[in-house]
Amino acid sequence: MIATWHFHIEVSSKCTLACARCARQEVPDGLINTELDLEFFKRNFTPEFVLANVEKITFCGDDGDPIYAHDLIPIIQYLKSIKPVEIVIVTNGSHKKLAWWMQLGKTLDHRDSVHFSIDGYDHASNNQYRVNSDYDSIIAGLQTLRSSSGCLIVWAAIAFKFNQNHLDHMQHTAKNLGVDRFQLTHSTKFGSVYPSYGENDPLQPSDRFVSSSHRFERAITNLTAHPGTPISPTNIRLFHETQTSNGVTPLCKIGNKGLYIDARGRLFPCCWVANRYSHNQEWQQQAEKFNLHNQTLQQALSDNFWTTELQTYRWQECGTKCASSVVDEKYATSW
Repeated sequence: MIATWHFHIEVSSKCTLACARCARQEVPDGLINTELDLEFFKRNFTPEFVLANVEKITFCGDDGDPIYAHDLIPIIQYLKSIKPVEIVIVTNGSHKKLAWWMQLGKTLDHRDSVHFSIDGYDHASNNQYRVNSDYDSIIAGLQTLRSSSGCLIVWAAIAFKFNQNHLDHMQHTAKNLGVDRFQLTHSTKFGSVYPSYGENDPLQPSDRFVSSSHRFERAITNLTAHPGTPISPTNIRLFHETQTSNGVTPLCKIGNKGLYIDARGRLFPCCWVANRYSHNQEWQQQAEKFNLHNQTLQQALSDNFWTTELQTYRWQECGTKCASSVVDEKYATSW
């Protein structure tokens, strides 16, 4: 049985940035700038469905940034009018007015979290990867959110060559701003892992900051006493009960990654099989079968794919990202 308590939603495929190793830049063909509106959520996430199935929603996209969806705040308000759903927002944080951050802060509570993707220590350094970002507006937005909400705030950085000697300074800045956690991601998208980036990859940091698996690896430092949201007992139980298949521990079946809905309204097992890179072409070709503009979420989930076909794990990303040898309880029970 597929886990339906966590949904990962790309509420907007729009973004103001041009990050070099984002799918927007690497595979621009097929990119459609669009977003999901409040009516989409009311039709698919009915009160009955949310009450019975939904505990957590992560707003983050393969292509876009959730803060650029016009209806993001009304969508969150709608969901929370049904039950106290945990909300996670992953954003670069640029170019939004302070009044918007104030309204978002009043909408979120201590169960929720906002992850600001900040890789630099000032405007110039942050733009080395987060091209077109506005560091000052990010920091102002973060401060406004901190002053208006008890939500968990995370400074989420990726280790690069240009920032690896400034990580302590970045963490110190985060602490002074009242950020609750500093999260450092070790990426795989460097020349030593993918030769297409070049032998002398200008972004690649020292080896100790490069992921040794086929997934991003995260190191988290708590900067305040904010407790965050406890790991769901359902998540832990499903992890121990789920049988592996072909050497795969399916994170989509235990709620770790969350069932993924892209900005075009198409339902996927996770964001890893939804991205537009060539190895996922099979998924892109059959995605319309689960387009939630043509059927409801409840109708889509009733298809035997989710209980039968998914068990075969035929897709490359399943073996790469969810190989049992690199999935442990600590990883499987945290986003």
